Amino acid sequence: MDSLLSEMSREDLTFAAACCVLVAIISLYLLIHNWKRKGIIEDTPTAKLRSAHQGYVELVGKGQFIDDQIIYAPLSNHPCLWYRSQIQQKESVVDSDREETRWRIVYNNISDHRFKLVDGDSSCYVDPTHAEVNGNEHLTWYGNTEWPTKTLLLESQSSFHELSSKYRYSESLILPGQVLFILGQFTTFSAITQQSERAIMINLLNEWKEDQTALKQRFDSNQDGTIDQQEWEVARQQAHNEAEQIHQQLALEPDVNIIAKAVKSGYPFIISVYPQSQLAKKYQRYALIAIIVFLLSIGSLAWLLHQF
Repeated sequence: MDSLLSEMSREDLTFAAACCVLVAIISLYLLIHNWKRKGIIEDTPTAKLRSAHQGYVELVGKGQFIDDQIIYAPLSNHPCLWYRSQIQQKESVVDSDREETRWRIVYNNISDHRFKLVDGDSSCYVDPTHAEVNGNEHLTWYGNTEWPTKTLLLESQSSFHELSSKYRYSESLILPGQVLFILGQFTTFSAITQQSERAIMINLLNEWKEDQTALKQRFDSNQDGTIDQQEWEVARQQAHNEAEQIHQQLALEPDVNIIAKAVKSGYPFIISVYPQSQLAKKYQRYALIAIIVFLLSIGSLAWLLHQF
């Protein structure tokens, strides 16, 4: 080690010290980030769907398709609630006079299809956009075409196929019927509160204005080819009556519950097949790794500074 240091210039030592500072900053950020997530997960109680409050909650239930609208993973064609699909192409790269094999991503797709979470007699929609998904169903297989020709795979292939294949296909899936633990923003939408009678009336009038011929046929009572102020008042009254009927119909429609990305910054949106306790341990483990890296980088920095 001493001989290596003796060969390092002052610029090399400065660069190594700067790298240690950068690693220390990143590891400190990851320590705080993961420890905060651990705390949020542990402090968020599990709620029942039928009594869940509006806001950030944790829900538990079984994932299901919405109205039997099956979602298929694009590569394996496997029925699923959510997927992350990736195709990689094998490339040979010459680096420092050595030929290396690398995998380059040529296709990447993450599902944004909604699905349903069911808890007893209650249910809500799940919008997985921007979610951190922790699943346990992973497929990896190989082929020599850019798009896979084999589908409905139930098991991943061994790495033996990697040697003779140009493409690697991989998918992570959430399957229907799996028990899911979801942390996110729970919101109830009522059809009647989404649109006021006035808003419905204005929309009706705007629609009627787009078809001037039909508008005149309906409200031009004196047949002079124009809609005067009195005739327009009749149209407004008719739009008001129709808007009132539409609004009353909306009142009969059931409320829609949905859980999605959290509104508050720093609050994670997590969809997981693992329970709350396992999620908390996962982030605790990440935080411990981060603190070890932080301490090592600080120790290395102190040692390098001593060499100046």
